[in-house]
Order: sequence, then structure tokens, then C-alpha cells
Amino acid sequence: MDNGIRAAAASGSLSQHPGPPSVSAGNSAVASSSWWTMLERAPRSVLMLDFDGTLSPFVRDRMQARMYSGVAERLFRLAFAPRTRLVLVSGRPARDFASLLPAELHLEVWGSHGRERITPDGHYSAAPVNAAQQRPLAQLEAELLRHGFASVIEKKVGSLAMHTRGLAGSDAERITELAQDFYGALSASGTNPGLEMLPFDGGVELRGTGCSKATAVETILREEPSRTPAAYLGDDQTDEDAFAALDARGPGSLSLRVLVRPQPRPSAADLWLAPPDELLAFLDRWLAAVAGAVDLRPEAAR
Repeated sequence: MDNGIRAAAASGSLSQHPGPPSVSAGNSAVASSSWWTMLERAPRSVLMLDFDGTLSPFVRDRMQARMYSGVAERLFRLAFAPRTRLVLVSGRPARDFASLLPAELHLEVWGSHGRERITPDGHYSAAPVNAAQQRPLAQLEAELLRHGFASVIEKKVGSLAMHTRGLAGSDAERITELAQDFYGALSASGTNPGLEMLPFDGGVELRGTGCSKATAVETILREEPSRTPAAYLGDDQTDEDAFAALDARGPGSLSLRVLVRPQPRPSAADLWLAPPDELLAFLDRWLAAVAGAVDLRPEAAR
């Protein structure tokens, strides 16, 4: 595709959006019907999905987020689909999803940028930061509370997020300034114990290094056969870590990186989908592919 952006269509082909080449055209064998043919023949596949901005539109109150109409129904079908491992990978705390997903839907969830994991049977595990990393997070929280910004704080395993969506411009600027000044002083002092400042769509986050959405993707892929087709759908800068983890599988790795947002942006993704219609069409096409006949010939598994 020349200087265009592809989007999945319900027909099973991948249609083209006019516009700037903000998303790479990707491998033509991936961004075509051959991707779906490969998926139909694969004995196993992995579909990894971000939540906020991908399955759900952004809202000011993050605990009031609701998935786009039609997404929950498709997640139910995917959760029981043959030959597909369905995973949510989010920057949210993993236990947030108890109130955000239908109670009957038991999915594998990775939260806090790869630091938390909940299996479909409810087993929870986490990789917290060390004490030296935790102390500055507590200090920044205290500074925000002192300035009256308790409502913007989201405490996670290994990080502190400050949400500015929907705030008055002056408040949003002040919160960002407090966080940046704190991080700048920490770094300038030479005592940064392994923390990084991460802007995201609607805020900023101070988090421990060593874990990202790439951590989740890499772990998931290690648990699967090397030739398992895998796709990741996400919208934010933090999802670029996941895209990079898929890219690291190398040529011919059967990976698909999909940017989901109303407007494209510079990204390592192969495809761009505008939600909700194109997102729903992509999920429907995935369902149709994994419900197809399995090619069990030896050469298909190599």
C-alpha cells in the first residue's frame, strides 16, 4: 500500500484509509487476506487487547468506563472460541476489571503495565517494585495530596498515575508540573532508584523500570509454540512497547500490530482501525477465522 493506512473490513479483506502514512503499511502478506488464511489454518492463536481507548472510549471517571456497544458480546465468543488465547493487557490495576467486565466473563488479565497477572481461574500474581523505588512514589503521592489533588491519583503495583482528563487547564498543567519537577529533582540528585516518567493519553505516570506491556507480551509468547500467530490491539504510547515485543519475533513471525483510535498517529503498528465499527469488524473476522477448518498437515505447523 502506498502512503496509506489499512483497516480491517468485515469482508475479511483489509481496506485502506486515505491519509498520511502515520502507520506503516506493514508486510503485504500480513495486511491482506493471507493473514486470515494463515489464522484459519493455525492450530493455536493469541489475541491481546488493550482496554482504555481500544475496547472502551476514554471517560473522565476511569471507573465508569464502558466498552463500546457490541464488544462484550464478542469477547464472550472469543473467550470460548477454539484455538484462541484471549488476553487483556492494560496499564490499569488488574483488579479494576472485576467491575469493568461482565461478571460471567473470566479472562486472562495483565495489569499495571505487566506487573500484575490474573488467570482465567482467578489466580493472582504480581511483581512489585523494591523498597527504594516505592519510597519516591509515596513521596510524590504525599506532595499531590498536600496540593489537594487526591482525586487524580491512581496507585498501582509499581507506579503512581496522575489523571488530568477533564480537568481545568490550570489544574492539569499544575499536576503535570508537580510530577515533572519531582522527577527532575530525583534524577538531578543522582538518587533515582529506577523510576521513569511516562506521559499517557490523559495524564502522566511515574513508574518503576523493568516492566512494561512488552513484559506481558513476551511472557505470553514464551508460553506458546514459536509459530503461533499473535496480534496486539492498542491505542496509546504505552502500547508501542507491546508492538516492539511482537516486532522482536523477527521476519515471518506471524505477528500483527494494530493501532485502534479515532485518528492515526505515528506508530510501529501494521494497521489502523477506527473504533467502534472497524474494531467490531476485526473481532468478527477473527471469530470467523478461528471457527474455520484446521489445517493439520505437517508443513502447516512448521
